[in-house]
Amino acid sequence: MPKLDPAIATLFRRQHGVAAVRQLVDLGASRKVVSRRVDGGDWVRVDPQVVRLGGAASTWESQLLAYVLSAGDGAVASHRAAAVLWGLDGCRRSAPELTVPRERRYRREGIRVHQSSDLDRVVTVRRSGIPTTPIERTLLDLGAVAPRNVVLLATDDARRRALTDWDRLLDCLVLHARRGRDGVGTLRALVESHYRETAVTGSVFERLVHVLLCEAGLPTPVLQHELQVDGRCYRFDLAYPGTRVAIELDGTVHLRREVWENDHVRQNALVLAGWTVLRFTWRDYTERRLELVSEVRAALKGRPHL
Repeated sequence: MPKLDPAIATLFRRQHGVAAVRQLVDLGASRKVVSRRVDGGDWVRVDPQVVRLGGAASTWESQLLAYVLSAGDGAVASHRAAAVLWGLDGCRRSAPELTVPRERRYRREGIRVHQSSDLDRVVTVRRSGIPTTPIERTLLDLGAVAPRNVVLLATDDARRRALTDWDRLLDCLVLHARRGRDGVGTLRALVESHYRETAVTGSVFERLVHVLLCEAGLPTPVLQHELQVDGRCYRFDLAYPGTRVAIELDGTVHLRREVWENDHVRQNALVLAGWTVLRFTWRDYTERRLELVSEVRAALKGRPHL
């Protein structure tokens, strides 16, 4: 053990004075040695699989990390706890809060535990030495548990500090959007509000409609789907290749006569190739949202799957 002590001391120092038993075993300490250190008072068992260095202060960070370590591989600090670790405005320390993979059961009194089926879609970061959700996922999750004004304050703070931007937040929405996914609606409303105040680009418009359709429970469309017809390459804003349903989103550029004429030639070629092509404007998205979803759903329902 004397040879192991420096490595173990470094581990405790890096982790707010706590360590998982499995981490100590990985460093060469047997479980018998761990038990002997606990019995001798060198270490204090704070959970069946987590110990704290004797004399180390019990802080909010150490308690949070102890629960994350106890919950096992893949567990992360999340939601309000992650927002505190990121130092976001409007977020205060409260009960430890973490997320574990969907298939894992983990419960402890006095903490909040979320099970997630999409935790594998993000790369965990470390904040204050604690495995934590990345900033975009943190803001998305915050939208599921906090009032909108808190999420707005936290989002503005994250953008002001250059931790994220509107495009990265929109990409996060596209990555996580599905029917019933908590937090998507809140964050989408904030992103959409921003783009209502600025010039919406085609890429933004496409991703917002993508999120809307997924939220409505429709199949996930393909962004920027390419298709060859009679030797010519066409690209759809959104598409369902399996049913040959395409969605084109018209911005102000489509008002120019030469573009308008080219679009009609293109659409005729695609219809003759067996595609159903739906067209929507930004006004459709903002003022006829339910109708937009209903029309896409009807088009999909009426088409055989290839």
